[in-house]
Amino acid sequence: MPGPRRARTVAIIVAAAVMVVVGVAGVLMWAGSRQAGPEAVARAWLVAVADGDEDAARAAMSGGDALEVGGAAERLSEPSVGAVRIEGDAAEAEVSFVLAGESHATSLTLSETPDGWRVGPDALGRVDVSTGLGDSVTIGEAVVPVGEVRLLPGIYDITPAPREYLGDAVSVAVLPGERADVAIDPRFTDAGVQAVREAVTDHLNACTQPATVVTDMCGLRVPWPADLAVLERIAYRIERLPEVQLTDDGGFAATGGAVVATASGTGRDGSPASATYRDDAWGVRGTVTVTGEQIRLGVL
Repeated sequence: MPGPRRARTVAIIVAAAVMVVVGVAGVLMWAGSRQAGPEAVARAWLVAVADGDEDAARAAMSGGDALEVGGAAERLSEPSVGAVRIEGDAAEAEVSFVLAGESHATSLTLSETPDGWRVGPDALGRVDVSTGLGDSVTIGEAVVPVGEVRLLPGIYDITPAPREYLGDAVSVAVLPGERADVAIDPRFTDAGVQAVREAVTDHLNACTQPATVVTDMCGLRVPWPADLAVLERIAYRIERLPEVQLTDDGGFAATGGAVVATASGTGRDGSPASATYRDDAWGVRGTVTVTGEQIRLGVL
């Protein structure tokens, strides 16, 4: 009785953008003064966000060096600072801006640090991203894990990763201090389906190279012990490759192939012998797992 089968994996490596966490050292200079007040700092932060100057926006924040990703598809406009209330080393600035044609008013908290006033981390918006396939998404040019992502205010396009092979883009408006939930239901693009088919085909071609044993996880049935006492070599001839399809359970099935195997070695009478076997139902099944920048196939 054959033992338990082990999964063999075949990886499709996808060239994709990698998340870069930028740390900005040094201190911004607003209006030529290192000790600019909270109103000037709040205004400088809003202008940096509106201009897409993510480095400047990070540097104007306390904890801004931990900001995960930028790349807004649409930025805010008409930034304005209203009343500012200061209590010791804390301040609150009333601000307004326009995003996607809508006016928004909110407040920013600021704190005084040894390097001057800084906008608090609650100025960021938080997006909780989930996906039905894979463990990462692409925002701007960065690939980030699913879960909570902190973003500067703006409109962001979020796509499953790798976006070349998975489709279902979602746009989300990110506002200071607010949380949004984004659920993505990815589907393989035509390029993704073709990549899976090519990877499975490469695996099947590798399976049918001359060998001294029947290779595991290849769907090959070569009953040579019925005719040979000792196997020395198996040669294959592919007459029809299995057709590869994605399945509803998130895997793949390669079915309908035809292969001819010729086993040679020593016959039961001790003389050289060979036997030929044909399989008109050759195929394999497996799983498709998406992790970060890879689509990984597990052949069962």
